Amino acid sequence: MNQRIERLYHRSSEHSAIQSNGDLLPIAFKELGTASEELLVALEQLAEQQEQLVESRTQLEAERRRYQSLFEQAPHAYIALDSNNTITSANRAATRLFDCTQGLLLHKPFSILVPIEERREFREELQRRQQVEDEQEWQVRLYSPHRQPFDAAVLLSVERDAWGNIVSSCLCIRDISDRQRAQAEKKKNTEDLLCDRPRHTFSKGENIPLQPDALWLVCKGWVKLSTLTESNGEVMMGIVGPGIPFCRTLTVLPIYQVTALSQTVELTAIPHQEMAQASHLTQVIAEGVNQRLHQAELLLSVCGRRRASDRLLTLLQVLKTIVGEPVTNGTRLSLRLTHQELAEASCTTRVTVTRLLSEFQHQGKITIDNTNHITILE
Repeated sequence: MNQRIERLYHRSSEHSAIQSNGDLLPIAFKELGTASEELLVALEQLAEQQEQLVESRTQLEAERRRYQSLFEQAPHAYIALDSNNTITSANRAATRLFDCTQGLLLHKPFSILVPIEERREFREELQRRQQVEDEQEWQVRLYSPHRQPFDAAVLLSVERDAWGNIVSSCLCIRDISDRQRAQAEKKKNTEDLLCDRPRHTFSKGENIPLQPDALWLVCKGWVKLSTLTESNGEVMMGIVGPGIPFCRTLTVLPIYQVTALSQTVELTAIPHQEMAQASHLTQVIAEGVNQRLHQAELLLSVCGRRRASDRLLTLLQVLKTIVGEPVTNGTRLSLRLTHQELAEASCTTRVTVTRLLSEFQHQGKITIDNTNHITILE
């Protein structure tokens, strides 16, 4: 419009000496009419865009209310943090967990919910997990002015912008103090159950005989369960640790061998007749058998891999869940297995295992220390 008015102005100045300004009126009216039509079209387009924006805003508001409702009604406690780890929102479960109102939580640093003596360590761990986007739970000691400190399992999720900068974080918090107490009570009951029983000691590499009328329960160390193939090849069937039972009645294999893996293995024998009469003893045994079942499924998943490298990697992950202990850079296998034993468990050869472990080291997947213990890197 400005450009057209400017052109009309220049034309009126140029033709002022030749023709009257009245000759320019038809041209001006025509220009104004065209501009008016274009403005009407633009106005209609703006009105249509405004309707679309209103509709989009309505949909977004409905989605926001729906997710806000899900956030508030979630069974676990959720606390959202900004880039400075300041609390921006907390759902109802969080207020119930800390026995306070949202007003006492909002706009406060999350570290105020951690005991003073543990705050520095928590802040460092939170920053570390925000950088590596670790989705594994970790245990934290939390408290509020209205309740005593309690053990909690915390799971972190991080939202980033297009440049990778942290925009917000969300913590899912579960009170595990009851579970901790139950585990401590279970451990005490097991210790009380076994403390007065005689123990049988075996050294590393020694074969452990199976008794026909009793069940072995591991008190200390690790033992290997294996069988032999028709060509005298050994196949690992499981690794049994403290609190896990084994006996002849728990297998259908005709050849079943039990070998001590640790330097010292301590076992106690429980007669079958006694198990039938003691319900608390039956519960301990049932939990151990359940662990054996889970371990057997994990070992079956190893055999299902076609490539030897995939089988060995899967086996290392299985051993990580069974005998792994967390360290700074990953998980260290507390039990040292020979290359032959790894080959037996992953259905391959010792030479292949040696080659693959070397490749995994060069790829940064594992490290092997001077005591030959394997550490699976994060």
